[in-house]
Amino acid sequence: MTNFEGKVKFTSLSKQEKEKNLYSHVDDYSNSVWPASNGAASHQLGSKSAKEDISFQFPFDSEDFIDGGYDSSEDPCNAMEISRPPEVNLKNVLSGIVAILTGRNKGPSVSLHQQLPSSNVSFLGSEKNGDTYLHSSVYIPSAPPLLEPSGINYSANKEVLEAEPPEWLPDSSTTVCMQCTAPFTALTRGRHHCRFCGGVFCRACTKGRCLLPVKFRERDPQRVCDACYDRLDPLQGILINTISNAVQAAKHDVMDWTCTRGWLNLPVGLSMEHEIYKASNTLRSYCQVARLNPERSIPLAVLKGAKGLAILTVVKAGVLVAYKLGTGLVIARRSNGSWSAPSAICSVGLGWGAQIGGELLDFIIVLHDTKAVKTFCSRMHLSLGAGCSAAAGPIGRVLEADLRAGDRGSGMCYTYSCSKGAFVGVSLEGNVVATRMDTNLRFYGDPYLTTNDILLGTVDRPKAAQPLYAAVEDLYSSLRS
Repeated sequence: MTNFEGKVKFTSLSKQEKEKNLYSHVDDYSNSVWPASNGAASHQLGSKSAKEDISFQFPFDSEDFIDGGYDSSEDPCNAMEISRPPEVNLKNVLSGIVAILTGRNKGPSVSLHQQLPSSNVSFLGSEKNGDTYLHSSVYIPSAPPLLEPSGINYSANKEVLEAEPPEWLPDSSTTVCMQCTAPFTALTRGRHHCRFCGGVFCRACTKGRCLLPVKFRERDPQRVCDACYDRLDPLQGILINTISNAVQAAKHDVMDWTCTRGWLNLPVGLSMEHEIYKASNTLRSYCQVARLNPERSIPLAVLKGAKGLAILTVVKAGVLVAYKLGTGLVIARRSNGSWSAPSAICSVGLGWGAQIGGELLDFIIVLHDTKAVKTFCSRMHLSLGAGCSAAAGPIGRVLEADLRAGDRGSGMCYTYSCSKGAFVGVSLEGNVVATRMDTNLRFYGDPYLTTNDILLGTVDRPKAAQPLYAAVEDLYSSLRS
């Protein structure tokens, strides 16, 4: 091996001599490069000699470490391990594949304290088999809950939260919009009052809907101007959890013969509270039928495998061609066995076949898989099926099986129902089912909430829907007994 000036070869030296020569050579080299403190020996960094000295700051080649016989593992002063990537050939590739398959490529686990000695926080832990896992402290939320005093700045929002209802300005107070200054017209630009400030604005400047503070005594989102929307939007989280319709206790929960609304379900419900009452009444009526005649009830095996329930009240009338209209709600079963928050739906359909009469039907649609639930997450979906109806007086039966398809998927559903009226026939049925987004907005108060969030998300079960969940539990308990 060729020896260059300023290099040291450690082929035949002992370990102590290697260390001694190494340290002495580094000291001599450092003294030769940097000038003395008294300035006797000066070096110009821009000169050629200085550049040459700096270029030999480390006095040995890596080849000398390998080819020259120097063993870095025996040197306690060497803190850096010099390694080269393995050569890419067929033998190394095959051995690597075998190591991966047999698990021999897993090295000993190194904790984060060993990798970063300066850090006193550990996010990773090691298991006995050598795998690493994320520490549970990582999942602890760093932000305070919204309802706690530290969640929002009460002092900064006190003026908004304690605001009083304003006195609306009369329409004659201005002839132009108070925001965009566009003149009002009878057809294209009408007048609208902001419910928070009472000003007069055009439709384009009052597109926002927000829940108002407690003193306004309004539980539905109200029309506000753009400026008030910017003030109210940061507080919608706390208002949704305190004054919305969903967090109120159910007022109408009597469903026996002592209440006239319990006698007959109306086909169209104007609010989610009405839909919850109708659905609860339908389930309780079906529980009574199941107790009197178990053979006419929904099989327990079908209910156990249900991933969701859609409950509607529909009116149907016609000769040969029957028209149908109704509203209801849908709930989904979560992975832990509980039921989700309800979502309002409406149904419009036609039936064709050998049929005549009119009837009022209370449907219980069993969604037996997740695909069927996702179908009801669509804004609108179509159902096609066949069924037979027979109603004479207050008790009748309708059995249907249909296929539903929407933009979120498709799935099979089974329909069980009780009917009232005078109707008989066999027909092919077609229905369009749509999500009532306006009803969901008035109930939950959140304009950003989607049907997927309600049925498949983590929306808490509303307090106002407790009668519905109690009726579902009664239905399952009656079928088990």
